[in-house]
Amino acid sequence: MAELNYSDIDQDGLETLRRPTWPYFAVLTVLGGVIGWFFTCWIYQVHAGMGVAGINSPVGWGVYISNFVFWIGIAHSGTLISAILHLVRSRWRDTVSRSSEAMTVIAIVTAGLFPMIHLGRVWVFYYLIPYPSQRQIWPNFVSPLMGDLAAVFTYFTVSVIFFYVGLIPDLAAGRDWMESRLGPDNWRTRMCRRLAAGWFGAASQWRHYGRGYLFFAALATPLVVSVHSVVSWDFAVGILPGWHSTIFPPYFVAGAIHSGLAMVLALLIPMRSLLHLERIIKPHHFTAIVQTMAVTTGVVAYTYIVEPFMAWYSSSPVEQEFNHWRNTGQIAWMHWLLVPLNVLVPLTFLVPAWGKRLRWLFVGAILVNLGMWLERRDIVTAATMHSFLPNAWGNYIPTWVEWSITAGAAAWFLFWFLCFSKMLPVVPITELKGQLAEHQSEHVHEPLPADRGGRVARAALGVLGIYGDAGRVLESLQKARQAGLSGLEVFSPMKIGAVEARPGGPVRYWTLIGALLGAVGGFSLAAGTAKVNDLIVGGKPVISIEPFLIFTFEGLILFGAIGNLIGIIIHARLGGRRGLPAAYDPRFSRDKFGLFVACADAAAVQRAKALVESTRPEELRVIAPA
Repeated sequence: MAELNYSDIDQDGLETLRRPTWPYFAVLTVLGGVIGWFFTCWIYQVHAGMGVAGINSPVGWGVYISNFVFWIGIAHSGTLISAILHLVRSRWRDTVSRSSEAMTVIAIVTAGLFPMIHLGRVWVFYYLIPYPSQRQIWPNFVSPLMGDLAAVFTYFTVSVIFFYVGLIPDLAAGRDWMESRLGPDNWRTRMCRRLAAGWFGAASQWRHYGRGYLFFAALATPLVVSVHSVVSWDFAVGILPGWHSTIFPPYFVAGAIHSGLAMVLALLIPMRSLLHLERIIKPHHFTAIVQTMAVTTGVVAYTYIVEPFMAWYSSSPVEQEFNHWRNTGQIAWMHWLLVPLNVLVPLTFLVPAWGKRLRWLFVGAILVNLGMWLERRDIVTAATMHSFLPNAWGNYIPTWVEWSITAGAAAWFLFWFLCFSKMLPVVPITELKGQLAEHQSEHVHEPLPADRGGRVARAALGVLGIYGDAGRVLESLQKARQAGLSGLEVFSPMKIGAVEARPGGPVRYWTLIGALLGAVGGFSLAAGTAKVNDLIVGGKPVISIEPFLIFTFEGLILFGAIGNLIGIIIHARLGGRRGLPAAYDPRFSRDKFGLFVACADAAAVQRAKALVESTRPEELRVIAPA
């Protein structure tokens, strides 16, 4: 980002929050109409019964479950880009991470609709929740469906927390930006002020924030693998041909990331143009996404080759018959489309003449998502349509109700993504500024002030120097320390110094305690439920270690993330009602840096003022008690 300055990043990143024009509201109105039709069809299905859907005997899982698996897969790329690439310090993820995280949260919410829709009697959804009841009907924790519920709930909760924590510094920038343009009493200003939770960008806040965000990334990373692996076990633990396969977990994970990255392309390309983000989202960012897709394309292509090979190599007549039917039967058209859409189309992205054309990337990304939806439909319905015995073979054709609800879910997803694009910053402004600050301060290795929990920043008396770049404020901090001054605090619009280089600090203890409690609680919940009636399911012992480890792991991640959030809130002093410190300047969230020296008396103020003045700040203030 060397060619952009802080003001340019602010201008491009925050100007997206301006009041939208009438075409935006027109599109929202159309999407709202489709969503209205979606809920109308759902209510009709609830009233008329599941007979209005195409599911039948033997096909008990249809388009609704296909949609559930598809939208869970769409959510995976957000965690991949935000968590894994953050851990490996990939620079290109900073530009696209915010939209990917929003896409993840909205996609999980969209996916969560379909188990309810498929349930039919949606008003008894609470039967799935493990709680003591007079009916003494407890969920079966040996079933992969319960693991599915736990994994998706954990993924949703962690994704929402991760998304919100990443937003906090940008919400503070939005708060100050809107207050200067819309006034302090505007509803959008008040919304940003509350969501920013009192963030003022002091070094003591950045230290805990940086460490906590790193722990969030570490906790979210295994979810990329675990969630869709658990979803795949809904099928892989079945004995039906086409489902009973050990390749399903990596197959599902790779396919999920594949479709998610394609959705990132499909959303970012028009958003870049419509919101005028060409200076921030550049062609090489799309190239990086395409190169990542090349890896998942290889994995998906490998599974397409291995599946028929294993059917032949197994010498199982049932598997061979199923493979022959899938390639020649009534769903052969769908099966044969998978290779062109999911393998050949993304391979064209690697051809320079094609991969640089954003219009083709957009069209190709939509084709890939169509292919991945067809793949989910093929996996979910084919095995039950053509299982072991000919007398159990059947057919499945979705009805207009199912197609309407499927289209309505897509409109639901786009509706909320469009709302996000105008309500919140769509690019991580502080991350982009951090790259510029790193370049400015690379010659200065001054550690930030010792952690005082923000108390120095809230001192009633002191001297404040305001600077134009990160290097200058760190040089001034160095000079103040050499002069023997104490009670120092640095304000900045992004992380500077060695905030992330030292992963210690008190936040880690909150994370560790939450993770341990979650692991013990998850296993205890599953084991205690099983012991209520000493049920033996599938020949397994009452206390089944292997399936119960799923809930142990999900509990570890879920409560570890919650503990991490609590640690950040406590140690970064967020969420209080004390307001912003007197030394805070709204420019500290945009393009200025501050060095504050807390003083005990008037004589100390004069000494600090002389020292700060010698560092040649752009502006010098004496902060006095109100």
